[in-house]
Amino acid sequence: MLSTDEVWRLQGGRDSVAYREGGGDDPECCSFQKMAGEGHYGPGAGTKQGIYVCTSAGRFLASINSNSPKSVAAMLRRALDAWSKLPEAERAPAPAHSKPSHRWEWSYPEDGMVLEETFRYLPGGDAERKGAFNRDYAWFSADEAKLFVSASPASGEQRELPEVLFHRLARQHLLNSVRGESGAFAASEVSGSLHARVLAVDDDKVRLRITGTSTAVSSKPWDHWRPQRIEARLIGFATFDRKQQRVERFDLVAKGTVTLHATRQGGKVRTRPIGWLFTLAPRDTAAARLSPTHLYAYDASWVTTPKVELHALPRKSMRSGGAKKRKDGRRPSP
Repeated sequence: MLSTDEVWRLQGGRDSVAYREGGGDDPECCSFQKMAGEGHYGPGAGTKQGIYVCTSAGRFLASINSNSPKSVAAMLRRALDAWSKLPEAERAPAPAHSKPSHRWEWSYPEDGMVLEETFRYLPGGDAERKGAFNRDYAWFSADEAKLFVSASPASGEQRELPEVLFHRLARQHLLNSVRGESGAFAASEVSGSLHARVLAVDDDKVRLRITGTSTAVSSKPWDHWRPQRIEARLIGFATFDRKQQRVERFDLVAKGTVTLHATRQGGKVRTRPIGWLFTLAPRDTAAARLSPTHLYAYDASWVTTPKVELHALPRKSMRSGGAKKRKDGRRPSP
């Protein structure tokens, strides 16, 4: 059976032991952490990314972190051999009931606005990155979506949009996430604004033109998860249905540059052109309910947070188990 999940949640944040000591009790997470601790990275803190094979009750059989088909096939053969040596009663026992204690998708804004976001590097960047792209979702509650129009919109009206709308995009979505997860920015690290101009008011429909600029600067001289600077200009159009009290069309494009940390580029300052596209996500597909990568950082009262906030846990030093060398002789990644 193939399955995927948000690796940060499953790993228990930066340190699975700290997660449990802090009160983390999600049965799925704890089960995975115990099982994965027997795998290629070993127990303790650090990444547990990879491919794992276990019984339906969570007994570890084999694992690997590789994109080589031959290596993965060899791992699967080892897992099958380990499974065949198990007593019949242990091969497929009924799994214990496991009800999760938290799911980010439980905060899905049923009556709000859900955008599908596409990240893409633009021409002029590194040759090996041509064609690279990624996707995410951006969520706005019904009350937040209504902030795109004023109480009494009139044709030609221009105004700066509320800060919460700008910060949602600038801090958690205008990121360097084309080839993987990139960290969000703090409110103090971003500057800029969004503006809306009413193009037309036709009965219950209000058509808007949205423009803006955003600059995000990392406050750290060296940051593993974020570039040094991200600049973007935004332009888009939206249609708000006043009768239904919801946005019925939304198309926003942003174009900008990513400046990488010079300390990670041999002292050279390198920039990369990047683009972002936001469109309304279809509500009749399961994918539309995938939670945004940085939903934990939304600072919104309508977002339900877990009992233990993984991103807030302090990073402890590598424990004795996690510091052991892996089977391939290398130490696990922190």
